[in-house]
Amino acid sequence: MNFAIGRLFTVRSGSFTALPKCVLSSRTFDLPFTSDSPVESPSTVKFEIPLITERKLDKSPFCSVSRSARQAWLETLKPLQTSSPTASEVESFPLSPVGMVDLHPDVFAVFPRLDLVHKNLYWQAHYRMVDWRCITTRAELPYRSNRKPWPQKGTGRARHGNRRTHIWIGGGQCKGPRGPESYFSILPRDVRLAGLLSMLTIKHAQDDLHIVDDMALSDSLEQQAKDILHETLQPLVNDLDQMDPLSAANRTRVYRFTKAMNNAAIYLRQLADARRWGPSVLFVTESNSSFDTLTSSLSVDNPNLNNPEDTINWDDLPNLAIHLACSAYANHVEAEQSPEASMYSFESVAPRATHPGRGLTLMPLHGLNVWSMVHHDTLVISLACLEQLESRLLTAQRRLVRDEALESPNFHPTLSEALALSEQSESLENDADGLDQSSRRHFSDRLESVYAKRVKLS
Repeated sequence: MNFAIGRLFTVRSGSFTALPKCVLSSRTFDLPFTSDSPVESPSTVKFEIPLITERKLDKSPFCSVSRSARQAWLETLKPLQTSSPTASEVESFPLSPVGMVDLHPDVFAVFPRLDLVHKNLYWQAHYRMVDWRCITTRAELPYRSNRKPWPQKGTGRARHGNRRTHIWIGGGQCKGPRGPESYFSILPRDVRLAGLLSMLTIKHAQDDLHIVDDMALSDSLEQQAKDILHETLQPLVNDLDQMDPLSAANRTRVYRFTKAMNNAAIYLRQLADARRWGPSVLFVTESNSSFDTLTSSLSVDNPNLNNPEDTINWDDLPNLAIHLACSAYANHVEAEQSPEASMYSFESVAPRATHPGRGLTLMPLHGLNVWSMVHHDTLVISLACLEQLESRLLTAQRRLVRDEALESPNFHPTLSEALALSEQSESLENDADGLDQSSRRHFSDRLESVYAKRVKLS
């Protein structure tokens, strides 16, 4: 815990000096290669990519408008190609900026409350804990008789009613834990919101926040992922091969699928190392991602489950490669095996130094939390996810629920009015992505009243 908090104060010196200088315009511009570039290439590379230089930011929910918008580089996960006719396609990972975008100051430029960040970390570390210890009382001893061991008087020994008490060897216990006991609790909504805003501000200030155009990798990896998925959904000709997981056809499919996952994982790992993102990277995508579309197509409720290809729109699955890469990396980290080692030998095991930290993690937007941002070196957000993130956090800062009972002491609603108020509050609390109340990570409770907010700000 101390290591995680101490890392928040670490600021990388000279982080922006390594970025190439360029003119932000929609015309062709030159980016010189730096001396520490791992790829040998010509002195200049020309890119013809339309730059995004501005975004329409929402209005601030606060009265002060003196804070200006923050800026961040817009990067891409695809390999940048040279436009020279004599040069071949060169994958240049360090030359990633393709533009600059504005960030809302009320989300990425707030005052970092490290005390509230610590509260969020403590809460996330303990709310899932369950104490399973449970002592055995005297009533739970079926092997001990309840009869009196000897008469009350006449023997000279101490009087006892039975041998189930705690003073006897093998007897029951007393004054101990009676589990299972849950440590589940809910932090106040403002504390959770302040923790998210503080961590986003810290990540941006330390140059650990990167905005990408989308989560698509190279075209070859995306096409390979779609081909592998298309092949996996195809039924086998022989029914015996379909039932036997160790058949030659199934083993061939598993080999091709594993190879595609390892290729994507190696590509993403080399990209993160070349851009100095650190050993652990957290990728955050929008809620309606390609994986959610694929999962809904393969769900049990789908009437065309026997022919899933009839319901899958391959144009709606643009980012399959990064799902395969992060899944492969997570499996190899759990198995103490690196993707590079598994490409050459099935039994080869790589040391922990090959994949330190938490590896490469892919997370939807509704799962973004303080614990994951602290325990990952770099936060990578797509441009569509950035729009949803700012919209939700700004809406959360503006949202207030009136508490009629506090504002008017004589307010006594009827049963129908109380039910209407509860339904209205539940409808306001639902997110845009259609998640139910029990599965939400943030903002699950009601906001405090206007009266309480007024007292706090006074």
